[in-house]
Amino acid sequence: MPVPTDVRPGAYRVLSLVAAAHAVNHAYTALLPILYPAMMADLRFGYSQIGLLVGVSQAFGQGLQWLTGYLGRFVQRKVLLGIGTVAQGVCFGLAGFSQGFLDLLVWQSLTRLAGSPQHPNGNALLLDYFGRTHRGRALAMHYAGGNLGTVLVPLVGALLLGAFGWRTTLAYFALPAIVIGLLVLWGISEERDGTAALEARRSLGRETLEILRNRNLRYIVGAQATAAGGRGLGVVITFVPLYLSQELGLGVMRMGVLYTLMLIGSVVGPTLAGFVSDRLGARKPVLLSAYLTSTLTMALLVHLGTTGAWLLPLVVFVLGCVAYAESPMLQSLTADATEGSSQDVVFGLYHTIGFGSGALWAIVLGALVDALGFRHALYVMAASYSAAALWILPLHEGFLMKRRSGDGRLNG
Repeated sequence: MPVPTDVRPGAYRVLSLVAAAHAVNHAYTALLPILYPAMMADLRFGYSQIGLLVGVSQAFGQGLQWLTGYLGRFVQRKVLLGIGTVAQGVCFGLAGFSQGFLDLLVWQSLTRLAGSPQHPNGNALLLDYFGRTHRGRALAMHYAGGNLGTVLVPLVGALLLGAFGWRTTLAYFALPAIVIGLLVLWGISEERDGTAALEARRSLGRETLEILRNRNLRYIVGAQATAAGGRGLGVVITFVPLYLSQELGLGVMRMGVLYTLMLIGSVVGPTLAGFVSDRLGARKPVLLSAYLTSTLTMALLVHLGTTGAWLLPLVVFVLGCVAYAESPMLQSLTADATEGSSQDVVFGLYHTIGFGSGALWAIVLGALVDALGFRHALYVMAASYSAAALWILPLHEGFLMKRRSGDGRLNG
């Protein structure tokens, strides 16, 4: 029996708006490494505090995505996403008034909290519009769209930083989120069943336990938590630019160019991975290839140092392609493995675990840089990819071929 494509009318308009919100979400994460040296000098903090800033803000904000996943069963997803994006811009701009590290930590945590609907509710909204045969590319384009918002950030951020300082730069970057959040609220039509809330209230606890008992999902989450030590958005985007500028001594503009190349790869890699996985009807080989290539590329980046500077543009581009391809593949596997479950709850749990483990990794790696230097930290990041691949090896991908029965549950 052929699998229907199930691409609903208006799907690509919804995808473009959700991806635009994702773009500003990622842009804020991409901007901060450019500003960290100026922030560190002005507010007087070190690398351990950077790890703490990334870790605590993720744990407080994105580590609570289970909450927005739960709210998505009662509140329209576009409302959660739109209001959250507007609030994200406001909090990001207000961070420019920070007078110390604690102020910065509070505003960045609130920014992350405001952006928390993006992944669970944004993904669930897209899965309402795109069926199984287009799922991989839709989630990959959503993720790549987020990364597209980061491509111009290093150069634009460096120019604004040089001209106006880090505080004014934060204010300028606050405006796009406010505009895009309003467009999401007005530009997406979402119909929700009025009885959904009552049904959700009765079944939430039982369904959450069923989701957590899913064997394949446990393997996926294990890989996710392990690879968080080298996650593209979070760890790589924080420590690789700092390695280029602080360890290799590259100037702001040269580092910005290399950083931009890595972020271009973060758009190209996930998009290709999504299309290839849909064409193959399998995510596992694509994901394993991304993990192993990430290990080799990260190790090469450390090994080259300043002696192989001519190879740095190619290495950072390839690193962007493969390190960022991991996340959309894991998300597609998660959707495949939990067919018939509430995707708001699924992705709320998925991202809570992912960002919670990422928060711990960021704190550990920041302390490691302070204690032993960047090279040791980057080697640990490289090892995390290979360790994550071990979780994927026993993954049974036969669920990709299963079809939903008449009651909405999976056969088999």
